[in-house]
Amino acid sequence: MRRLILIAALALACTEITGDSDRIIALEIIGPLLRTVEEGDTLQLEARALDANGDIVPDAVILWAVVDTGVVGFTIGETTGLVETTAPDTGRVAAIADELPSEPVRIEVSPAPDSVASVSATRDTVDSGEPASAALTVEVLDTTSDALPLPLIGKPVHFDVVEPPPGEPAGAGIFLATADTVPGADPHHLEVVSQALGQAWVVVRKVSGTTPPDSAVVHATVVTATGDTVAGSPVRFVVLFQ
Repeated sequence: MRRLILIAALALACTEITGDSDRIIALEIIGPLLRTVEEGDTLQLEARALDANGDIVPDAVILWAVVDTGVVGFTIGETTGLVETTAPDTGRVAAIADELPSEPVRIEVSPAPDSVASVSATRDTVDSGEPASAALTVEVLDTTSDALPLPLIGKPVHFDVVEPPPGEPAGAGIFLATADTVPGADPHHLEVVSQALGQAWVVVRKVSGTTPPDSAVVHATVVTATGDTVAGSPVRFVVLFQ
């Protein structure tokens, strides 16, 4: 009889331990703990709950909250994890399940560009002995701050040869480049990320062994992360070949 009682007690204890192994012991953020997003854009965060065995708890209720006080540049949906940005700012958010918080995710909202302009001559002449034009340079700016216009680093600028029109034989004699001396996969389009002072540039380079066109027109265009074309786009450059 005592043996039966002992076996029953052990069985009950094992059942309780097994039940405990199913409870949430950790929240894992899916993706990096530092995210950069442009103002006006959105960011979807995800997390998963894990039990003591390291398995995902599929029916866990995961909520989201801003960790830091005073954050006004973004909000996060409590049940969705969707970050909506409104202004440059920095703050941390965390996922929560059964009162257990995850590691915080740092959100950095970068300014959106709202202006692009040339900072080099928009017209250049390439002599017959020169391999390429001068640098065709633009500057990407945020002009909405209270201070002076803010040059923005890390913003993509799209440079395109629009004349001669893409596909015309005359265009085969030139390509866009920064450092390369041979054409890339798309010789008449190049995306360049703005660097120091918010500047990005390309040159129009001659293809060795071919005859360049009499002239080329290059457009530089900047768009926001949400697809809006920035004021000043396209910046128009004209290159003449002698």
